[in-house]
Amino acid sequence: MASSTPPHYSITTPKPHHTPHPTPQNPLQKHHQSRHRSSHRLHSSSSSGSAAASSSAGACGGAASTTIASSASAGSSSAPASSSSHKNGILDRNPAFLPYYPQQGAGLTPEFRRNRTTRVISKRNLSSPRPSQSSARAASPAAARCLLQILRSGPDDHPLGDIVTSFRLDLAVPEDYCYILHELGNRQKCPLKALKFFNSAMPLMKSLTEQGKLLTAAIGGLGRMGCPDLARKVFDVGLSSGYANTIYAHSALISAYARSGLAMKAMDVLEMMKAAGLKPTTISYNAVIDACGKGGVDLQLTLGFFREMLHNGLFPDRKTFNSLLAACSRAGHLEDARMVFDEMIHLGIGQDIYTYNTFIDAICKCGNMELALQVTLDMPMNSVQPNVVTYSTLMDGYSKLEQFDEALNLYEKMKALKIGLDRVCYNTLLSIYVKTGRYEDIVRVCNEMDVTGVDKDTVTYNCLINGHGKQGRFDIVGYLIQEMRDRGVSPSVLTYSTLIDIYSKAGMYGDAANVFLEFKESGLKADVVLYSSFIDTLAKNGLVDCAVWLLDEMTRMGIEPNVVTYNTIIDAFGKPRIVVEDGGVGNELAGVEGSGGQIVGAFGQLAKGIGRAVVEDSRRRSEELLCILGLFQKMIQQGVRPNVVTFSAILNACSRCNSFEDASLLLEQLRLFDNFVYGVAHGLLMGSREAWVQAQSLFDELRRMDPPTSSAFYNALTDMLWHFGQRRGAQQVVLEGVHRHVWENTWTKYSLDLHLMSVGAAQAMVHAWLLSMHSIVFEGRKLPEYVSILTGWGKHSKVAGASTLRRVIETLLNSMGAPFHLEKFNVGRFVSAGATVTAWLRESGTVNILLLHDKRVQSANPLNLIPILQVLRL
Repeated sequence: MASSTPPHYSITTPKPHHTPHPTPQNPLQKHHQSRHRSSHRLHSSSSSGSAAASSSAGACGGAASTTIASSASAGSSSAPASSSSHKNGILDRNPAFLPYYPQQGAGLTPEFRRNRTTRVISKRNLSSPRPSQSSARAASPAAARCLLQILRSGPDDHPLGDIVTSFRLDLAVPEDYCYILHELGNRQKCPLKALKFFNSAMPLMKSLTEQGKLLTAAIGGLGRMGCPDLARKVFDVGLSSGYANTIYAHSALISAYARSGLAMKAMDVLEMMKAAGLKPTTISYNAVIDACGKGGVDLQLTLGFFREMLHNGLFPDRKTFNSLLAACSRAGHLEDARMVFDEMIHLGIGQDIYTYNTFIDAICKCGNMELALQVTLDMPMNSVQPNVVTYSTLMDGYSKLEQFDEALNLYEKMKALKIGLDRVCYNTLLSIYVKTGRYEDIVRVCNEMDVTGVDKDTVTYNCLINGHGKQGRFDIVGYLIQEMRDRGVSPSVLTYSTLIDIYSKAGMYGDAANVFLEFKESGLKADVVLYSSFIDTLAKNGLVDCAVWLLDEMTRMGIEPNVVTYNTIIDAFGKPRIVVEDGGVGNELAGVEGSGGQIVGAFGQLAKGIGRAVVEDSRRRSEELLCILGLFQKMIQQGVRPNVVTFSAILNACSRCNSFEDASLLLEQLRLFDNFVYGVAHGLLMGSREAWVQAQSLFDELRRMDPPTSSAFYNALTDMLWHFGQRRGAQQVVLEGVHRHVWENTWTKYSLDLHLMSVGAAQAMVHAWLLSMHSIVFEGRKLPEYVSILTGWGKHSKVAGASTLRRVIETLLNSMGAPFHLEKFNVGRFVSAGATVTAWLRESGTVNILLLHDKRVQSANPLNLIPILQVLRL
């Protein structure tokens, strides 16, 4: 029952300065304390509504409100929003909601104004969440005994028909038979058994009405089992036999599709229903709205069915609004979710636990945890107590924000309230412990799951495999894979994607290839994540041919590549690679640890498996340039927009070109697509002074990017310039990055931290830093006792001190004669006494060594290079 003065939840309510974030020790404060926090609660009123609606549009960054209103029929859109007959605050605050309601004159229909109508409908639809067994449809004792025997029988047992025959005289037709089908759908995922029971029971039905009821029960049971295609076959048989052309059978089939998120098929059945002269009911529309939400259909289309339902004279119930709320949550539209939630209150439709949990999930998806806690605290006001799903949702919200302490405090709160954890909550808890590296707690939680009888599912194992794999604990990963097999837990596509990803990032490319080959034999349907993961593995080994082949294969299978897929392949061009020839497999990866027989053999098997022989060709570089341009063109044709990571990948490919002419030609071709971005890179490569004007604007744009993305761009641009002798230009780019804080804590007066820098950027930085100290020395200031350059051991190094960057910086320092040496207890840090560096800097020839020069200035017009390659129309 809704409270007399229902709360209105403002999405962007400002925090009072004196009220801190809820403390980790007590994330759920007592409700009577929250009621005094007037700054977080705005009661529904027409005066406050417009401000709330407009301010909330910017909440949760990127999850801006989708305008609910769209063009409605003339009869529903003519009434003014400020009609005095509206007693509904949300309608006054949100005129956009008005077109949804059929209006006679200036107000709602008489039936809709009666609270009793909607509340009775609401009470009849308490099926979300699923009712307990005690609240399920009534059944005779004979039906219960028959069901028990069927559950104990095997799916291929012939006696199943005998069981039906033996209970024939005791079972009520069709109620008991429908009950058994309903319970089979709830208790046992065995569609073959349900079909056999249905076929055995159908001859016992005495009329078309009884046959239609049994058919509806069978469709519903198969839908709950996750077998909508079988449900459709049963429906089609019933349609041809004359007992399926009912509202109930069509609605059951729509619900079956909805449970599997097959929105388009659910909508097709609704249209079929209308074409057959059947008038859809509230249940029919509820199922379609639910299917749209689960199927990721555009929210406007989902709300369109809500509008159609109202215009047909049907009234929404709790299930309607819960489904709408779930659709808003999945779409990440918090403002729309708030409007739906408030509308339930003002129509007198009481919220249940599912309503609150869905609303809280929508809020958590937008990261507004304070509001999520407020809604949780308000639940008892409406006689709804938070349950395990509520707490699990809050924990997951905190976890995504990496506020792990707050999430774990909620876990402690659950234990104090003696709320038992379900599998989802355990999975969330394990994910937190994995991310924080608390392995003893992981073991404890796994043991607790075994004790409480909560089985690990695929999600559990995926979480554990991913966490242990990222920590390099591959012995435990192997154990988890074996345990999955022993317990009969089938790996999902995400399991294979996770394994490929962790093996590839660890340099275990042979294992990654074997996982992919095993997946090809599993019969599972691949997705873009799996293909992109393995394409990344191929790219890291320079197997561009195989990567492009897989790109074509996934396109043929109807899997649309995303920008990450393309970026990965483009970034692979020019890298050292494994060479697979007709007579065997060779290795071009000189100096890479672990690239032995296992890796080479796995890739050789892969190359033969996909039918793509990779043969070294003298024309490889020219073909690669054409291939990059072709990939870029394909991205545009498929509507995949290149991003700054694409640009970085292009620059990395340029750095690996054989010649300056190849690199400049590639950038010149790409200027046909984007003259601003690629024009800047081309101009800087050519030594153009005018290019720096546009470069400043480009660097300003990069301020909007996250630090890893912007630093990758600066690294790639600097590497390309450094590689082709534009040393001074590279140094200018590096200094721009320092001034714009691209690399955090990299530069201080007397120390450098080059961990996040590429090879070219790091070398340019060392020159600039030493020149800065040169100025300090000649100003008469004294250097500290020690100065240092930190290079690290390499992010992916398997051997301490094997960092590529460390080796490059060591070579650079030696070539300059700089008096730095490796620190005794840290082989990734170069140090030198301040006095020694001062003496070296004072030497007459030092400054000439530190000053950088470009190999070329503004060159001749590069357009004369274009005929070397045919111009592609992008």
